[in-house]
Amino acid sequence: MDILSLLSPDSIIFKLAIALFLGLFIGLRREIDIQKEGSESFVGFRTLPLIVMLGAISTMIPQIPYLPVICLLGVLVFLSIAYYNGVFKLHLIGLTSEFSTLIMFLVGVFVGNGEYIVAILVTVTIGLLTGFKDQLHKFARGISPQEWGGALQLLILSAVVLPFLPQVAVDPWGVLVPFDIWLLVIFISAIGFVGYFLQKHIDSKKGLIVTSFLGALVSSTAVTTALAIKAKQKKDLPRNLFVVALLVAVATMLVRTIITIVVIAPIDLKIVALIPAAMFITAVLLLCVYGRRQHADKEEAIVPQLESPFELIPALKFGALFIVVLLAVALGKEYLGDYGVLITAVLSGFIDVDATILSSLQAFKAAGITQVLAVQAITLAIIVNTLVKIVYVWILSRRDVAIMNTLTITIISFVGLVTFLFV
Repeated sequence: MDILSLLSPDSIIFKLAIALFLGLFIGLRREIDIQKEGSESFVGFRTLPLIVMLGAISTMIPQIPYLPVICLLGVLVFLSIAYYNGVFKLHLIGLTSEFSTLIMFLVGVFVGNGEYIVAILVTVTIGLLTGFKDQLHKFARGISPQEWGGALQLLILSAVVLPFLPQVAVDPWGVLVPFDIWLLVIFISAIGFVGYFLQKHIDSKKGLIVTSFLGALVSSTAVTTALAIKAKQKKDLPRNLFVVALLVAVATMLVRTIITIVVIAPIDLKIVALIPAAMFITAVLLLCVYGRRQHADKEEAIVPQLESPFELIPALKFGALFIVVLLAVALGKEYLGDYGVLITAVLSGFIDVDATILSSLQAFKAAGITQVLAVQAITLAIIVNTLVKIVYVWILSRRDVAIMNTLTITIISFVGLVTFLFV
C-alpha cells in the first residue's frame, strides 16, 4: 500500500485522520474553556476526538449495518450519566456540552460516509457556538423583543410564504415575478442586517471611521446625513476627519453594490461590476491621501438612526420601492423607450441604489431591456446615488467639509463614468 492510496479520500486512514482532526479541533476549545474557568467537564481534548472517531469507525463495518445506531445509543447513555452527574453532584445547569458531544459523534458518522464538507461545516458551526458564547450572550441581551418579533415575522413570510409565491410574471410586461422579488428583498435585507448587527453590538466609541463603515452597510445615505450634521456641530474637529468618514461611507456603499451585482446579475451583466469596482478603488486611494492627514479622537462616533432591515416593515418598504421602480422601468420602456428607463434610473438613484440595480437586472432577465440599456441604467443609478451625497452635505454640514466632499465625490463619479465608456 503506497502513500497515495493512504491519502485517498475513500481510504480508512484518511477518514480516521479527518475525524481525529475535527475532534481535536473542538476538544481543544473545550479544554481551553475548562482551564480558563477552572471547572470540571466530562469531555475535553482527549475524549472528544475518540467520540468522533467512534462515529467514523461505526460506519466502516458493513457486516454490522446498524452499528452507528448502536454506538449512538451508547453515546446517549454516556451523556445521560454525565448530565445526571453534572446536575445533581456538580450543580451544573446546561446541555450545551452534551448536545455538542452528540453532534460531534454524528460528525464522525458523516466523515465515515465521505460527507467531508458537511462534517467540516457542522464542526465550524459547533466551534462558533462554543467559542463565542460570551459574545453570543451579549448579542442576545442587546436584541429587543420588537426586533426579534420583526425577524420572526420576516422568517415566517420567507419560509412559509416564499415557496408558494408564483415563479412566473404576473404583470403584462413580464417583469413582476413575486418569488424573485421577495427572494431579492431577503438578500438585500441580509446584507443590511450584517451592518446593523455590527453597528449595534460593536462598541460605539470606535470613532467616526468605524461607525461610518458599519452604518453604511445598512444605509450610506443615513450615515452621510449623520456625518454632515455632526461636522456642523463639532466645528473643533478637523475637516479631513469627516471627509475620510464620508469616503468610507461611499466606499462601503460601492462594496455593497459590487456584491449585489456579482451575486445576482446573470453572467452577461457581471461586467458592470467593474464600474463600482473602479469607483471603490478611487475612494480607497483618496482615503490613503486624506487618511494620513487626519487625527481622529477615538471617543468621537456617529450613531445614525437605522431600522433593522431584517424586520418586516423595513423589508416591506424596500419590497414596495423595488416593485415601484421595476414597474417604472417597464412603463418607461413601453412609452418612452430607452430614455424612459434612463430617466427612471436617475430619479430612483436619488432614493435607493439597490432597488434600481435589482430592477434593472430583473428587467434584463425578463428581456424587457437590452444588455446595453441595463448597464447604462445601473451606471446612472450608482453615479446619481453617489453624487446626491454632495447635496446632503452642502445642506446639512459646514462649508469646508462640503467643499472637500464635493471634490472627492466628483472624482469618484468621474472615474465611474470613464470606466463605463470602456465597459
